[in-house]
Amino acid sequence: MPMEDVEFFLMKAILYVMNRLACLLVLLVAMMLAGCSNHPPSAAQFMNVNKNGGSLVLGGSAFVGDVHRGTYRFESDYFDAEDYGALDISLLMRFDHFIIGASLENISISGIAGFRSQYVGLQGWGLFATNTVDRDAVPFSGGLMLIEEYSVNDDFRVGLSEHISRNAYNVDENLGGIGFYSTGFYDEFGVGTYLTYKGFSLEFRYGREIDEPRNRFYFMINYAFMSGKSS
Repeated sequence: MPMEDVEFFLMKAILYVMNRLACLLVLLVAMMLAGCSNHPPSAAQFMNVNKNGGSLVLGGSAFVGDVHRGTYRFESDYFDAEDYGALDISLLMRFDHFIIGASLENISISGIAGFRSQYVGLQGWGLFATNTVDRDAVPFSGGLMLIEEYSVNDDFRVGLSEHISRNAYNVDENLGGIGFYSTGFYDEFGVGTYLTYKGFSLEFRYGREIDEPRNRFYFMINYAFMSGKSS
């Protein structure tokens, strides 16, 4: 190959790598500056991980009820932009009765850890926000969830869940007329129920805000690509 062709090829490769790195840097900065969105993860898919295996979970959630959109209750210069839904990607790994993993809700990543037996599970999750509306608030969201499950057969299962959590959502901060996302929080307790068939799950959850008389309802659909031994 002529030297000119080699140099041209190397230059194209370098430009390609630099372009990808620049895109990655922009994405990381955006994730650091954006507000966080964080709600309780799926109870069904937490109980659905195969023994000594893992699962890649894809799905989405829809939020209805007292989803607040208006002036932020603590800061009049901020506008609540609580979403009506979210896209989720989770990676869960199970080692005997213990499960660890992470969940990506929109662009917010939270850690997940917990324990499950044949009929009962305990799931915990959490993440730290990078930019909050209330500067005095602890920049953390997360919670705990107790899960009870009954197996109808090897493929079909039903379950119940109870949770207490500190949820996070994006708030549109008006900085001199420029929109900028920060993170708002609300505390919640609630209950849920779900159906699981192989890798597919359908879940309904009710949440009651602790600090305000607001009720939210969550509808979740997920599908898991799984490995490991079914249990």
